Amino acid sequence: MGELYATAAQRLAIDSRDARRYRTEVTELAYLGERVRRRSNSLFSEDGNRGDGSLARREPSVFLKETLGDEFNQSTIREIVVPGGVAFGETASLAFTAAELQFDRGELILIDEDGDAHELPEIDLADVKALFDFVNRSRAIGSDAIVDIDAQGRVRISSALRDTEAGYKIMHADTQPFEFVPNLPVTKSVIIDTGVKWQRGEIGKTLQFEVDYEVRFLSADNMRIAQTRAALVYVYDSDSKTAEYSDSWGRYVARLNDNLDYSGLAESMREVATYAGWAALFRRLQEDEVRFLRGRYDFMKIDKLGEKTPIRY
Repeated sequence: MGELYATAAQRLAIDSRDARRYRTEVTELAYLGERVRRRSNSLFSEDGNRGDGSLARREPSVFLKETLGDEFNQSTIREIVVPGGVAFGETASLAFTAAELQFDRGELILIDEDGDAHELPEIDLADVKALFDFVNRSRAIGSDAIVDIDAQGRVRISSALRDTEAGYKIMHADTQPFEFVPNLPVTKSVIIDTGVKWQRGEIGKTLQFEVDYEVRFLSADNMRIAQTRAALVYVYDSDSKTAEYSDSWGRYVARLNDNLDYSGLAESMREVATYAGWAALFRRLQEDEVRFLRGRYDFMKIDKLGEKTPIRY
């Protein structure tokens, strides 16, 4: 075994009963026997992105939500590659400077720069682990896309959320916009986050968050570029666990049904908005390189598997 570990360079092996039971992949072993690149001592290209292309091919269409534009800026993405579905790409604003994230006794705790501990809102651990993995995958492949359901009902979902309860709930929410907003001459709906704020709670030290999100309805212009024809704007509050309709924009706003059930659509998106808040927080902590050492091993072992993602919906 000594020779094996020596061959898999720069691998720290911890040998214990728990470690032997823990199923993990020794990534370096996958590269044993491969030739190094020409004029190099490395297997990898200089940009360090080996494997990202194959990762992206197994995901929904690579998509950053900013390319859809907004009320004032035109879209720059062709209709055929608009992933539809749901895309989380916001980085949360945080009311204080975070110094450390901890996982202790089944709870995530955020430590600020003054050493004060802040409890995070209650959420199913399998869901929060799936969202943590999604943010890692999103940053690795440069895509905000979570799920896409095409015209034939075929489902493509981020592998970080495949076969998870969170992924299934997001996928189901992706089917809801046209249930509440019928008869628009559009071909796609897209649910995206547009702003996330985390702050101290009024009672105790449990943090709260607010998510701005939009449910957009799109079709292509004569250049086959996706255009938002109508967008419904909502604000979700984690304390009350409710979302309120706040605005709408787009050329087809006047075509919206006068009896549109704005609150019903908000309720169908409630869990999606919650997940958007958590994903944005993890993106903030990762971008700020906040330490996550205490309890990380136990957190990474959380079994996130749940409802199986169907091939078609």
